[in-house]
Amino acid sequence: MKKGRAILGAWIAIILFGLVFPAAYISASRLLDEALGAEITPPDAVFAIAGAFFLTIGIFWVLWAYSYIHFAGRGSPIEAFGYALLPTEQLVTTGPYAYTRNPMLLGYLFVLLGIAFYANTISGLLLIPAIGIFAVIYIAVFEEAALAGRFPGQYRAYRRRVPMLFPRLRPSIP
Repeated sequence: MKKGRAILGAWIAIILFGLVFPAAYISASRLLDEALGAEITPPDAVFAIAGAFFLTIGIFWVLWAYSYIHFAGRGSPIEAFGYALLPTEQLVTTGPYAYTRNPMLLGYLFVLLGIAFYANTISGLLLIPAIGIFAVIYIAVFEEAALAGRFPGQYRAYRRRVPMLFPRLRPSIP
């Protein structure tokens, strides 16, 4: 059952965050560009290289974080409105989680930045802060409340030491 949930969680993540959300993001960005009268041109080499650079950084953070949730926490990051598909068995505070409490979100915002550069869409760049703010509010309301409930003392101490999104250059937890 646990292995099946982990596989299901991986497929949900791939489909939603690898296909559905990026397609919706590109579509919304293009529609906003058209509505704002922004010129839509194919990306030149500089934008394509910048896009690839930010995509690489983002994918690195997402995969690094996912691997720690899976192997160190023995769970899945797939969660919706406080319900976790396969909750971690322990609070993960090492690896990317020693730098930021939300390395997957950080990575995914870099992925969106890479897509915006590659797709050469000004609206895509403008949407990133709005998406980030929405995600931070969602995380504060649902995910952090669930973690505080499952790991009360441990999570409060972790939350005090590690920034929510923007990582420190050194890990906050050795």
